[in-house]
Amino acid sequence: MHIRNRTGDAARAGAAAAFLACVTAAYTWPLSLHLTDAIPHDTGDPLLVTWILWWSTHVMPLTERWWNAPAFYPSHGVFAFSETFLGIAPITAPFFWLGQPLLGYNVAFLLSFFLSGVSAYGLGFVLTRQHGAALVAAVAFAFPPFRLTHLAHLQMLSAFWMPISMVGLHMYSEDGRLRWAILFAGAWLLQVLTSGYYFFLFSVLVALWLARFALRWTPRRLATVAICWVVAAALAMPVLAGYKRIQASYGFHRTPFETAYYSADIAGLASAAPESLIWNRVHAVDQLESQLFPGATILLILVAGIAGARARGADAESRSTRQHFAFYTVAAVAMWTLALGPRPAYKGRPIGVSGPYEILMLLPGFDGIRVPARFWMISILCLSVAAALAVARTKSAGMRRLLVAAAVAGLLLDGWPAAMMLFPDPGMQVTHSAAVARLELPLRATETEAMYGAIADARPVFNGYSGYVAPQHYALGDLLARGETEIFQHLASGGPIEVVVRHEFDLEHRWRDLVASVDTAKMTIVTPGWTVYEIAAAPAMVTPPLGPRLAIARVEASTNTRDIGAVLDGDLVSRWHAPNQLGQESIVVDLGSMERPAAVVLALGRYSSEYPRVLEVSISTNRSDWQTVWTGDTALAAYDAAVRSPRDVPLTIPLPGRDARYLRLAQIGSDPDRAWSVVELEVSR
Repeated sequence: MHIRNRTGDAARAGAAAAFLACVTAAYTWPLSLHLTDAIPHDTGDPLLVTWILWWSTHVMPLTERWWNAPAFYPSHGVFAFSETFLGIAPITAPFFWLGQPLLGYNVAFLLSFFLSGVSAYGLGFVLTRQHGAALVAAVAFAFPPFRLTHLAHLQMLSAFWMPISMVGLHMYSEDGRLRWAILFAGAWLLQVLTSGYYFFLFSVLVALWLARFALRWTPRRLATVAICWVVAAALAMPVLAGYKRIQASYGFHRTPFETAYYSADIAGLASAAPESLIWNRVHAVDQLESQLFPGATILLILVAGIAGARARGADAESRSTRQHFAFYTVAAVAMWTLALGPRPAYKGRPIGVSGPYEILMLLPGFDGIRVPARFWMISILCLSVAAALAVARTKSAGMRRLLVAAAVAGLLLDGWPAAMMLFPDPGMQVTHSAAVARLELPLRATETEAMYGAIADARPVFNGYSGYVAPQHYALGDLLARGETEIFQHLASGGPIEVVVRHEFDLEHRWRDLVASVDTAKMTIVTPGWTVYEIAAAPAMVTPPLGPRLAIARVEASTNTRDIGAVLDGDLVSRWHAPNQLGQESIVVDLGSMERPAAVVLALGRYSSEYPRVLEVSISTNRSDWQTVWTGDTALAAYDAAVRSPRDVPLTIPLPGRDARYLRLAQIGSDPDRAWSVVELEVSR
């Protein structure tokens, strides 16, 4: 009988897996017909992830070369600007080794739905011992409306290790075998390596589960799980330490404004993704990360489960079911409250009450999470399990089968996409040149295409797209947009470079004419799709050393006077800024006595895009008679400063070395969309 039951379970689980595979193919259709020549949803994050997965198969992970991935050239540590996807890289590696990068990404994309369903099925079955209820959990977790919001974010879609980790916890709680503790910790580690977000988000759910169900364990059981979890965390430490080291070297930090901006809105529960087939008009708030509508079906299932809870008996099995149903229902609500961030808001207006996320921000790392709204994915997991438990409570087998069929159909309809947009392979530019790096133009229109296109040559690119942006990238974009050809000599100071112009974005020949006007540029390849130029190596840029630093007695500003003291506090986080560059902003520096200043340095820090567009420097001995000693555009100097010292970005303005007590820095250009920021200011002899 035991063998027959196991055989039957395996057959029904196999049938469920086949069903999930068919649903995945239909949900993503017609992607299955274009696995090697198209990419789903858009050419932004999907191409970035393709490039990330390729790099981890091209270079040994966790080495210094691996961290120094070839984008945002010549920046270091670029792999720490985004996710590493190490948890799924082994799955996709064979496709990249076979020279099929899009196939590798698309397989990972399809598996993110299928494996999420299979793993949630396993968790549902462990808790209910019913295949029908397990299928409800699988569909609810693999195809909820929320996934439509993140079709471009493979790191969010690839959540299939979480249910496996929870299986380990539940099975360990049941029989105390070491293998289940190892399964919990191992799956947790793989989920963390797949997405850094889940290191924080999923760990909160695990902590809540342990607080609820592990308090009555023996000390030995608790110690076993703790040791397994600590070992898993230790294995993740090289990745986490690399992130911390590199991001600290740039001064990267998420601001409270970013955290609040990317928190979910309470009205998000009534907002669905525009990609939804039937719920696209449910749109209570216009905020991307607030598309939290869970669908009607799962709400009906949970309401029915709560309403029927009081009618259950008090036997051990139903008591266990009630405990798990209560935990996952409450946990779903708790994760939603965390998704609201530190200052919950309703339709964009704060409700005046701090959220529990503010407590999490006291813990290391949580203040660096950019998008608290993604806690909703943990809520989806909890809601899926609670739905399975609610279905399992139905006593009549016939009624339960009918309920499962209706639930699966309703859940699929709630989460079904109107269409799966596909974009053609943007192609790779193989040049085999001696260039040390490649620039693809126009810069801001082809960032991910440039990264993807350089895979064939494994060539570094000046282009870049990621969670963080290299500090010199803003100035580079501004200089190219204005047609400043001098930037090409700075780019080539490390060796010869190649410039690729995509014709589809250059219909008026603007970019080809710009590159061709560079004296050392030579056209090397022309195809219907792009033109390639080589620019000869230029002399290295030499920055004259600064002399001794002069004391500053006083500093004043014409605007935002409250914050001007921040430029002298030695802190690269605090800053003074003029909210808009209107051409009327100035800073006056009093050296306290007559000196002969030879340079003024404006450290931009992490505000490297907020340099003064056109700066005028004047000196005076008495603050009445001013003599202008320098006027110019600072973008090129800002680019060089960001490459030379990416943490403080010291924008250096040379002065003629004349006697003066006062310096006036006046922003005389105009850019109302940009601030002018200074985090530190110094004057040297």
